Amino acid sequence: MRILPPLTALSLVLLMHAAAWQGVAGNAPARRSDLVVSAMQVRTVASVPAAAPAVATVAATVAAVAVPAPAAPRRAAAPAPAEELQPSDAPTLVAAAPAASSVTTAAANEAETAPVYPTRLPPSALLRFDLRRSGFSGRSELQWQNLSAQGQYQVRLEGSVAGFRVFTWASQGRVDKAGIAPLRFTDERRGKSLQAANFQREAGKITFSGPSTEYPLLAGAQDRLSWMIQLGAVLNARGAPPAAGERLSFFVAGAKGEGEVWHFVGQGLQTLSLQDQPTPAWRFVREPRKPHDTRIEVWLDPARHYLPVRYRQSSDGTSDVLDLILQEMQIAS
Repeated sequence: MRILPPLTALSLVLLMHAAAWQGVAGNAPARRSDLVVSAMQVRTVASVPAAAPAVATVAATVAAVAVPAPAAPRRAAAPAPAEELQPSDAPTLVAAAPAASSVTTAAANEAETAPVYPTRLPPSALLRFDLRRSGFSGRSELQWQNLSAQGQYQVRLEGSVAGFRVFTWASQGRVDKAGIAPLRFTDERRGKSLQAANFQREAGKITFSGPSTEYPLLAGAQDRLSWMIQLGAVLNARGAPPAAGERLSFFVAGAKGEGEVWHFVGQGLQTLSLQDQPTPAWRFVREPRKPHDTRIEVWLDPARHYLPVRYRQSSDGTSDVLDLILQEMQIAS
């Protein structure tokens, strides 16, 4: 590193003093940070020989002025000796990380696809259940409205314990060639804010009120409530009963940003005791696929348009179980 001649040092000082007081209008000081010179790039001028009295006077003032070194070539330079680098001389340089996208598209990670089935939706119905959940008992009501004449549907499931509503699930949307086509699903729990999944059909994606996760909206996709009617509608459209071991699959999205293909495997025809009457029903099970995943069991009555007569939901690894057992069903004529 070379030492600048005295005249150059004097010029530098004068320029620095001028820059320090130069502003937009000529009377505002410039930012002091603009005048800082990196200590790693310069060396202190130890002494400046006096060429003239004026220069000698200035030399004492600028004894510690640092002069920047010539720009280094673009190729990587050899590292400086360790003894010349002191902690106070080595500023920490933090590279700016690229900004993360505000939207996470989960579709790329979803390798599975679900088929599209023929469907025949059941007529509108009102179902009342006994509710049992983790030692508590209550009531639940499912309202299904078949508005196919208008190309629409609505379904709502509520649960209450000791007179207090503990959850409300609601799904509404269209009816198309793939059957139920949700537009919006909401999940409201007691003491918590409402969460929603939005099926944006024109944009071809599923979005959520909270997480920025997105999924592609494919034909036949369902939400956490509509699948229960859609599964029965698939069976209702057949001329033959399902076989044990048969698998029916739907892409199912919840309100919290979750979405994946659910596989329902037929377990055969089982007889339930409902309202003191034996009721044959087809049992389907969705098994958990990862820790703390949801296990679903549903029993569908072939004599009543494959509407659900029992629903049981549990979480893998926990004791939380929701069990709905039919007590009354009213079907529109």
